[in-house]
Amino acid sequence: MAVVAGLLAAAVALPIVGGAGITARDAAQTFDNLPVPHLGQVPQRSKILDSSGHLIAYYYPGDLNRDPVSYNQIAPVMRNAIVAIEDSRFYQHGAFDLRGTIRALVADLTHHPVQGGSTLAQQYVKNTCILTSKTQQQQLACYEETTARKIRELRMAVNVEHEMTRDQLLAAYLNAAYFQNHAYGIQIAAERYFSRPASRLNLTEAAMLAGLVENPDLYNPLAYPKNALQRRNVVLARMAQLHYITQAQATASEAKPLGLHPSLVPLQNGCVSNIARRAAFFCDYVLAVMRTNPAYAKAYQELNTTGGLTIHTTLSEKDQRAANHAVNYVEPAHSGTFNPGHNADTEVMIQPGTGKIRAIAENRVYGYDRAAGQTTVDYAVNTQYDGSTSGVQTGSSSKIFTLITALKQGIPFGFSAKYVSPSTISGYYNCKGQLLPPWTNLSNAEGPGKGIATLYNGTTQSINVFFAHLEQKVGLCNVVKTAVSMGMTRVDGSSLLKRDRRLGALPADDLPGFTLGEVPVSPMSMAAAYASVAAKGIYCRPIAITSIVDQHGHQLPVASAHCHRAFPAAVANAANYILQGVLTTGTAAGQGIGRPAAGKTGTSDGGYYAAFAGYTPTLAGYVSVFNPNNPTGSGAMVGSNSCYRAVSGSLDCPGQMYGANAPAATWQLSFLHAALGPALSFAGVPPNSPFFRLGNGFNSPKPKQPPKHGHIGPLPPPKRGRGPGGKP
Repeated sequence: MAVVAGLLAAAVALPIVGGAGITARDAAQTFDNLPVPHLGQVPQRSKILDSSGHLIAYYYPGDLNRDPVSYNQIAPVMRNAIVAIEDSRFYQHGAFDLRGTIRALVADLTHHPVQGGSTLAQQYVKNTCILTSKTQQQQLACYEETTARKIRELRMAVNVEHEMTRDQLLAAYLNAAYFQNHAYGIQIAAERYFSRPASRLNLTEAAMLAGLVENPDLYNPLAYPKNALQRRNVVLARMAQLHYITQAQATASEAKPLGLHPSLVPLQNGCVSNIARRAAFFCDYVLAVMRTNPAYAKAYQELNTTGGLTIHTTLSEKDQRAANHAVNYVEPAHSGTFNPGHNADTEVMIQPGTGKIRAIAENRVYGYDRAAGQTTVDYAVNTQYDGSTSGVQTGSSSKIFTLITALKQGIPFGFSAKYVSPSTISGYYNCKGQLLPPWTNLSNAEGPGKGIATLYNGTTQSINVFFAHLEQKVGLCNVVKTAVSMGMTRVDGSSLLKRDRRLGALPADDLPGFTLGEVPVSPMSMAAAYASVAAKGIYCRPIAITSIVDQHGHQLPVASAHCHRAFPAAVANAANYILQGVLTTGTAAGQGIGRPAAGKTGTSDGGYYAAFAGYTPTLAGYVSVFNPNNPTGSGAMVGSNSCYRAVSGSLDCPGQMYGANAPAATWQLSFLHAALGPALSFAGVPPNSPFFRLGNGFNSPKPKQPPKHGHIGPLPPPKRGRGPGGKP
């Protein structure tokens, strides 16, 4: 042992020890030049925060529940306890403890099992090796019962002790130690077993935790409390022996019980955790964006390896609460009275002019238990962000793209055209200039009839045949290009202007029914499109993340909203002028919110899908209601499946679900409680504007009014044309 001690001491202290002989020199050179890897960054949990800095969820790489704290955030009694039982000479020995280490090395050289003697530095190296291993093989190498592993570990410990002060090393060790039951590090261990932070641990608590690290399974206080108690008392006796506490303190403490007060939820991981339930679908969207968007490649890698990220998001706590309440009030998922069809109700809120997503709500519980009605499918977003593969039809809410196109072409409010329902309309051309087949048997939701509509009341009354003629007049290709400029894609993210072979879908400019919402999209895309109207023609891509800060305080790249002008402000102002009428005299009359607001209803044929887009100058929302189980078949929202709870609290069963029913009620209720700020007015349209050259559009002969909804009982089914219909 003396020879080995001399060689090892020489190796650690000096590159070459003169006069010690060739053997000593070679040993020193071998140890000093031993190639060892740098210690990796020990993983720790990341935090996802809302726009006010409140916690949405924790995210643990590899389910590693770890929250490192500083030396001063660890109770002194805890620091003393771990030194006493694990490395009593921690503040006396140098790079390693010669006595313990040499004893272990000699045992190895004489073919005895590797035994104790590891310093806290060596234990820290071993724990870090385990926690940073990327494969099972790498992790097993950290446990190798070989002298080579011990020497390599020792050499790395020397590096660590040269890089850290003793206090820093002690804190680092306690932050990397494993305390069983998914608790890595002293902070999580203190919370797990005693429901308090590491800074508030008392003597008996600290002694139990210090004793646990030697054999976390054997001394697990939840499984083997007697073992844990005996081990705790060993630690107390050792602390008294080393004069950290008096013998009287040790004796009194040994008589006490463990005093466990375990946390009921040891691992609050990700979007399925209880703390994330208020914003689980938003949480899922954040992680999905980081997973799929190349802009977050570095951040996502760190999220799942070293962790320690602080992810600041756009979520508004007040808006999310308002949306959650609305979707679950109007269409409660498990109510046989107010939602016998088990319809889904989802809403997205976006801040105009910034693209910031303020809320994503769904009347479902986020989770993996399908038998309990849980789901991880976010019906509000595109497929690649964990949305559905089928998307939603939008009905007449897609008329916004034809309206914007018409206004861009200077068509005034008083432009009028005759319509006959049903009709066959021809003269549609795609973007290749090819003539498309006529649109046959197109009907208004009211059924047979005829009349004259202006641009204003044709929109506010949502007259299908009028809009079909308008789409033909302004050009189907132009309408689709307007939608693209307002951020619209198919639900799978593919371009509207191209064939989608995965969905078996034609380019949207081959579909005259586009103006009536024939192409499946996501509610989020529609919310962003309407937000561009509220923002005076400025379109911004939806964003959920404002900044990401790593554990060293460095900012990581995030995606931009790429805000840009999609159409002139004068066009947006004109659209706002018309769409405010939807809430005053149009299809959603009486469903305003007591301040300037605009909106558009949408319904597909047969009660398959219903929607409402509504917005103020400060917030845009889009609601979609449908049955995710066979929506165009047995799930159609007709008969009793159309029932929902009105804002007043009364049962409403219209016979077929329209956009003015549950969707408008959801929007109204949510916006009555959302964070809208001051009651701002939309920019007006100047009286001398060309949009008024044929009048205000109010006073043309009105079409036959649709039947009033709100009574219980069926309505006559609407005539089906090519693609979805477009009533309220």
